[in-house]
Amino acid sequence: MSEKCNPDDPRRCQGVTRDGQCEYLASDGSQFCDFHNSGAAIRRAEMAHKNRYVIEREGLKTTYDRHNRELDYLDMRDEITLLQGMLERRLNMATSQAEEMEAYRAILGYIQRLESMKINLMKIQQQIGLVLGKDELRILAKRIADILDIELEGVDEKEDRMERICEQLFEAIEQAGRSSNE
Repeated sequence: MSEKCNPDDPRRCQGVTRDGQCEYLASDGSQFCDFHNSGAAIRRAEMAHKNRYVIEREGLKTTYDRHNRELDYLDMRDEITLLQGMLERRLNMATSQAEEMEAYRAILGYIQRLESMKINLMKIQQQIGLVLGKDELRILAKRIADILDIELEGVDEKEDRMERICEQLFEAIEQAGRSSNE
């Protein structure tokens, strides 16, 4: 097994455990420690995922699978996914506007709980580094620009190229931020 490392160490394993990001150093040439590289953790997670809910109704299973593709990292995602599927199915059962309004009243508390769960999941992801904020993305773009600056040493029109590259990086970050807010 690898040795434990500081939380800020860039060589830290990118594997996620029940307690957050893995605390061990990644193996040389990898983003993961020996344990997470082995695939055993992935297989265990897949088995746990498959056994968590046994959904026999095909429509509900399809809805669950569709929502599940959107969230691939934490166990809380299963609860969110199932709740999304159930809310969607309940609303789709309405055959008139009156039934639809009654359904909204019946599930209002669940909708609020779903929103709360999503906010909590986002907070957890930010705390363990799965989601980058705007400042972190700008720092990342700056680091990329610094790397390119070093690698483009001696290239003709380096400054012009760097300026164009940096503009594209910042534009891509802004577009990613806009699309995640939509």
